[in-house]
Amino acid sequence: MEVDKEILEKSNQNTVDHKVVVFSFMERVCDELMKRAAVHDDSKLSNEEAPYYAQALDLKNITYGTSEYFSEIKRVLSPALDHHYKNNRHHPEFYENGFQDMSWLDKIEMLVDWKAATIRHADGDIKKSVEINQERFGYSDKDKEDMIQLLKDIKLW
Repeated sequence: MEVDKEILEKSNQNTVDHKVVVFSFMERVCDELMKRAAVHDDSKLSNEEAPYYAQALDLKNITYGTSEYFSEIKRVLSPALDHHYKNNRHHPEFYENGFQDMSWLDKIEMLVDWKAATIRHADGDIKKSVEINQERFGYSDKDKEDMIQLLKDIKLW
């Protein structure tokens, strides 16, 4: 197909201009994620949480999702988790309607948090975490598929 050179140059410039705008908007998304990364779990260092987490170091040897795990979490960390969930929007418990009220950025931070948590457990597995947490937080199969795809896209699956 033959196109007038001036028209082609104008069209190409429009595309480049559009790319610059998209880049600047994507930069905003990255900036927000980086801000979240910088303050992620800072509340765990507070007086309201740190002493409890210091008592919970053995949790890494308990399989996530088991009744033993949740029992031990409740026994050791209840006061810390109450404070943590009230102060960290990347947890479904932060919201009145849980997972359904979370923003996309909240969910991205949550998924990365889950993946990081799997590394701390001897038998951690992000695939199992996504499955277990579907029942725990009541997200749909479509939500689960979207989360799996995101984790695959960022090479964390």
